[in-house]
Amino acid sequence: MGNEAGGARHDATVLTIARALMSASDALVREPRVEIVEHIAFSGTAHDALFARLADLLGEVWRVRRLAVDATGLGETLARLLARRLGDSVVRPVRFTAESKSKLGYGLLAAVNGGRLKLDAADGSAEYAQFQREIEFARVHFRPNQQMNFFVQAADGHNDYLMSAALAVEAANDIETRPRIARGHMAEE
Repeated sequence: MGNEAGGARHDATVLTIARALMSASDALVREPRVEIVEHIAFSGTAHDALFARLADLLGEVWRVRRLAVDATGLGETLARLLARRLGDSVVRPVRFTAESKSKLGYGLLAAVNGGRLKLDAADGSAEYAQFQREIEFARVHFRPNQQMNFFVQAADGHNDYLMSAALAVEAANDIETRPRIARGHMAEE
């Protein structure tokens, strides 16, 4: 049984829902495999309505265990409200800086190169098509201090889905790696 993780970003708000499946106990690298399940995009939604919809989706529909949220600028308020609703242990606010975006980029790259990231199924949706487009146009630039800048050129669109996927990988990496054990006893017949 997997854990669920999400990533939320709010320029054009994109919510990436992913399932985190823990690696085998004898695996060389004990990091979760991340399976993207769904992308949900919000455009032109008022902040109060956006919060209500996200809180419902994350808490009631998907019941996420961990959420990494872009807490930069206006996103800080959304992250704080979601933490209040879902719990501080669930929500991990991420302020976007050159350093934090570099860490997200390396995390995403490690998940891809390690075969630990599985993309959602081609369902013909606009969200799937946009995510594929952003993957195709994604670029990386390495700064002299080994910081990574990954992005989509403005002429090619945005990187909202790409950043949301990176946040989902980050959320999955925060999930406790101990296997969950069912405890109890069988009723006597």
